[in-house]
Amino acid sequence: MTLLQLQYFETLARVLHYTRAAEELHISQPSLSYSISELEKELDVKLFEKESRKISLTEYGERFLPYVQESLMMMNKGTDMLKKMKGSAPSTVRLGYFNSISSSLIPSVVEKVYADPQNKDIRFQFMEDTTLDIFSLLKEGKLDLIFSAHREDWAESITIMKQPLYLMVSIEHPLSKREFVTFNDYAKEPLIVMGKSSSLRMSVDRSFSSKGAVPNIVFEVRECNAALQYVGLGFGVSVLPEMPGMNTERVCAIPIAESDRNFVRTVYLCWDKGRILSPAVQSVRNTIVQSFATPEP
Repeated sequence: MTLLQLQYFETLARVLHYTRAAEELHISQPSLSYSISELEKELDVKLFEKESRKISLTEYGERFLPYVQESLMMMNKGTDMLKKMKGSAPSTVRLGYFNSISSSLIPSVVEKVYADPQNKDIRFQFMEDTTLDIFSLLKEGKLDLIFSAHREDWAESITIMKQPLYLMVSIEHPLSKREFVTFNDYAKEPLIVMGKSSSLRMSVDRSFSSKGAVPNIVFEVRECNAALQYVGLGFGVSVLPEMPGMNTERVCAIPIAESDRNFVRTVYLCWDKGRILSPAVQSVRNTIVQSFATPEP
């Protein structure tokens, strides 16, 4: 039994697809199949079973997986320790986030990280995208830490902040002079919303459903900035979080006076439970948790 065989087994057990596992490991599919077959021969048990085009772990594979993960984790910890001793531990942190926190939270996070002299060699690679897209990049291992309004069981999630949602209207709109609005004030207004895969869209849909109302959707957009532009042109109203450019000469943001949880968006710091974090990533994660984490109600 070799370390490579264990790495191949762990990757295949995680993605459950020979082609994708081989691509992630940068080997050919036949090489992966042969390695798994040799491992099964050595252990004298079947670790995977195949039905049609799908594969799954056998009971033996499920029992074996935690031990393999623990072994690889300890090996990675040992490797990182040696790299750190040599002063060459990875110091790049790949951080993903969505647009509405780009000017409010991200600069504060970076400032806190660099306030600690021990973090002076850390460098960031930033990725800004929709919350569900950055979550996918985290799962693919292309990001180390993300801020997301979405969470999954396979990722660790810590509450960082609550984002109240606002009704965005054009300055010519009859509601533009109001200090606050309620759901009933805009329930029948032409509505500009995010696409159906957006966590923000899910919140808006839930709010209408809970009131027994049907939204009058006139536009579906991918980004909050696009929604703001359409609002400014007078095409409709939109429910959005605080974000850069929300108060412009063409658009105004009005607080929504509702206690419903659907009018507040929770922002989480997330990382993959199944991946080993480098010392730099651990340091950034710990700084964020210590400085920004918010207890759940």
